[in-house]
Amino acid sequence: MIYPVGARISLSTHSYDGEVTRPWQPVAAGALVEGAGLVVAGGAGLVMPAPALVAALGYVGGAAAILTYWGKRRLGAANLVTLARVIGTCWVIGLTLEAWFGHLGSAGLLVMIVIGVCCLILDGLDGAIARHRGEASAFGARFDMETDAALLMSLSLAVSTLGIAGWWVLAIGLMRYAYVAAAWIGPARLRSALRLRLPYRYSRKVIAVVQGVALLAALAVEAAGLNTRVPMLPTLLLAPALALLTWSFGRDVIWQLTRLRTI
Repeated sequence: MIYPVGARISLSTHSYDGEVTRPWQPVAAGALVEGAGLVVAGGAGLVMPAPALVAALGYVGGAAAILTYWGKRRLGAANLVTLARVIGTCWVIGLTLEAWFGHLGSAGLLVMIVIGVCCLILDGLDGAIARHRGEASAFGARFDMETDAALLMSLSLAVSTLGIAGWWVLAIGLMRYAYVAAAWIGPARLRSALRLRLPYRYSRKVIAVVQGVALLAALAVEAAGLNTRVPMLPTLLLAPALALLTWSFGRDVIWQLTRLRTI
């Protein structure tokens, strides 16, 4: 599930029941999947050693966060789905680094698109599973949000690095991080405003999904060679998505600044 852009997550944790697993078990299984996948990809020439190592380290970082913050509690089915997205996101990061180093071929680009699509599909499942099984938690919400942000940042960098669009497309991946940074190191008034809880708006979810779809569509245009026939096609896909994202953040920041004056 993609959480509202800019929304703060409540610190309250809801208890839940159901058949779930200890955190270390899925983390260990995920490590095996990640390691085996990287070995296969390396043997197939899809991922070079350095990017593969970085992708593996990215997974280790996500696993460490789970084991540190989730403690001895059970992980739950919804978080297992998010963990699968972490594995996919690490693959996308590795392939993005391949593009950065100039070694990403057509097969690697296709793999990136397929994995990205799978991550988006799973993104719609973990939230539904959490609600259905009563597994909603502050950790799960943050885990989901950070996974989304990492995927969008990586896809934005891939699109820019491959020359599909200019460096302006990085704003799609960087905007949330800029928002969070401003909430921590910005002017005092801005920090106070950005830490106010935002009202729920379904449009934020839709706009967040649009970003992933637009980025993957731009990569698909490159893979199909359509950008040589219609050079402006990637821009026509990405510019409206970025405009929507900018509007979403701008609306929320204005609301928070206005709200701060009334408190």
